[in-house]
Amino acid sequence: MVALGACGSGPDRRFASDTAHTADVVERVSAPGSVQAAAQSDLNAPAAAKLADLQVRDGQRVRRGQLVARLSSSQVDASIRQAQAAVDSASALDGLVPGVPVASALAAIEQVQQQLSTTSDALLRALRSTLGALPRARRDQVQAELDQAQRQMAAGQRRASEAAELAVAAVEQQTDALRGALNSATAAQRGQARLALDLAMEQKAQLTLRAPISGTVQLGRASSGGAGAGITLPGLSQLPESAQQAVQGLAGGSGGQSAGGPPLRTGDPLAAGQTVATVYDVSDLQVATEVDETDIALVKVGQPADVELDAFPGASFGARVRRVAVAPSTSQSAAGGVTYEVDLLLGAGDGPVPRVGMTATADIQVRHARGSLSVPGSALIGRDRGQQAVFVIDGGKVHLREVQVSVDGDDRAAIAGGLRQGERVVSRGAERLHDGESWPGS
Repeated sequence: MVALGACGSGPDRRFASDTAHTADVVERVSAPGSVQAAAQSDLNAPAAAKLADLQVRDGQRVRRGQLVARLSSSQVDASIRQAQAAVDSASALDGLVPGVPVASALAAIEQVQQQLSTTSDALLRALRSTLGALPRARRDQVQAELDQAQRQMAAGQRRASEAAELAVAAVEQQTDALRGALNSATAAQRGQARLALDLAMEQKAQLTLRAPISGTVQLGRASSGGAGAGITLPGLSQLPESAQQAVQGLAGGSGGQSAGGPPLRTGDPLAAGQTVATVYDVSDLQVATEVDETDIALVKVGQPADVELDAFPGASFGARVRRVAVAPSTSQSAAGGVTYEVDLLLGAGDGPVPRVGMTATADIQVRHARGSLSVPGSALIGRDRGQQAVFVIDGGKVHLREVQVSVDGDDRAAIAGGLRQGERVVSRGAERLHDGESWPGS
């Protein structure tokens, strides 16, 4: 083929050469991405509710903590009423077991015993007063019987007092045991009721929405109620973000609300979890990119980059690497390999203003050689396979020579060794040549 191509009147135009010379060479890693805010936060309805009071306009700047909206929810109000009723019901059980008036009963028993003792003593004294009229033998006998009766009466009174005290103690013990059992049985119910009330009140507080960060407000969209609105498709997490958005767009919605509805207004109904507003901090904009695993080792924090946006053809935005992820993302490269998230901080400029969500392509400057000996990138043999060799033209023949490449730029490659200044190398058609054959070009 080479011989046939060289049989014409001049050199074979399929081949060209260039001279190794010094130049500035920049190696770049290209990565797709999208523009993102420095921070963003969604304000969602905690339950099915109505937008009772909207305090901001679409696109308004807000401060952190500023009131955005108040919601009203019959569902939350009903939960509070039910929880409060449960608390009241559980608390009412505390007085269910009344106290028994054992103290007054014991006093009454003691009073009866005192009356019995007084009557008995009076009777014994009356009987003893008659002893003098009795014969001696009979008097001693009756005296002994009266002494025995007095002792029996005292013993009976002691036994009655002891029995009364034991009865009172038993009643108190049983009452305390019953009250303790009831308290134990209702303690869990009271705790659950109070917890339910606390949660309901917390949900009530969440109906007042305040800006969690300072930034610009974008109101949520009201549901259009059309076919397909609110469809959320499963299994999209493995797709790149742009692909997820595209598929959700075909489904007629995203995240449970229609993207085509008007901005929310006071009085609009809200579903649980529906986004009422999103606050974007656009004081800084960044580009979130995905870098292939074959290039990620070259990317470092602080490296400069050039960013192009599909929305502004021909415009270029300066940026700098802010973050390099440690672990891979869920996205994959076009070839099916692993990718890593790399965030770039966009610099301020006087040109068009980027907006959140715009599609971007970033060229990250990973290596830079200034005034280095260089050759055209097309001169490298097997460049896509990582081989480092060139064909050097010497004495009308081409010779394959290994070289050390320090920086592989877009158009030129910086050579760290294996080549001298001024040597000619094959810059086009190298893949058609073999070591030692005649040079067919000019």
